[in-house]
Amino acid sequence: MTAGRTGRRTLLLAVPALAFVLVLFVVPFLAVARVSAAGPGVPGSRQFFDLSVFLPSNLSALAGDRLFRSVLGVTARLGFLVAAISLSLAIPYAAYIHRARGWRRWGLIGAVALPKLVNVLVLLYGVLLLLGRNGFVNRALGAVGIIDRPLALFGNLRAVVVTEVLIVLPYPILVLAAAFCATDPRLFEAARSLGAGPVRAYVETVIRPSAPAIAGAALISAVWGMGAFVGPLVMGNPPEYTVAVEVYTRALERVDWVDAAGWAVLGVGLLAALVTVVGQPVRLLARRGT
Repeated sequence: MTAGRTGRRTLLLAVPALAFVLVLFVVPFLAVARVSAAGPGVPGSRQFFDLSVFLPSNLSALAGDRLFRSVLGVTARLGFLVAAISLSLAIPYAAYIHRARGWRRWGLIGAVALPKLVNVLVLLYGVLLLLGRNGFVNRALGAVGIIDRPLALFGNLRAVVVTEVLIVLPYPILVLAAAFCATDPRLFEAARSLGAGPVRAYVETVIRPSAPAIAGAALISAVWGMGAFVGPLVMGNPPEYTVAVEVYTRALERVDWVDAAGWAVLGVGLLAALVTVVGQPVRLLARRGT
């Protein structure tokens, strides 16, 4: 009985979030899916869906389209790279926040949160000043004689990845810092007293119990990278465009709403596939942590 009451209370607590997702995501997505399957209008027809778009011949033709495969490949690769690099930077930084005390901890947290108060376009302009042909990096390398011509640091996948990592990085850092700080500090001292070295003691008593948070931070970073729009559009070239950029191009530049809606549905399908594929190892990692 107590468990049933607890389950009902938990469900009630989740109702506002579920209603928010339903009204602001599910309903608009169904409308976009309807547009993507509408096809060209036939005068006098009241057909709501043109299900012929889902015929095997049409789906195989879409899968064989080089642009489709290229854009989906870039989108998936960007999500993987952003997640891998963000985690490799977030874990040690969050650990440093956890070990810091007093004003140093708050200073480290402020250094992470402060860039989120800056407009994304201002951040991108700062990246341009760093990675441009006449940017700070090329000028510094040329001044010390390492290079004799500017490096191609802008307008490629590397620039897009750097930009997206700068945008995404505060989120996994804050998630992991909160998880690390929630662990019991007495466990670390106990592990040290039993003969474990500082690194192993920290891994066993802080990193491993925080495995669910690490898995969640990885998933957040990957999904954010796959949904990237501003970074690829401003810092990349057409070969680095993601599904989000294709949706924008087809909807607002070509004014082809049906095609844009189809690409939007494909993008959501790709994110759903990512969550499904990554979900199993994430759940295993979370179980290990608990």
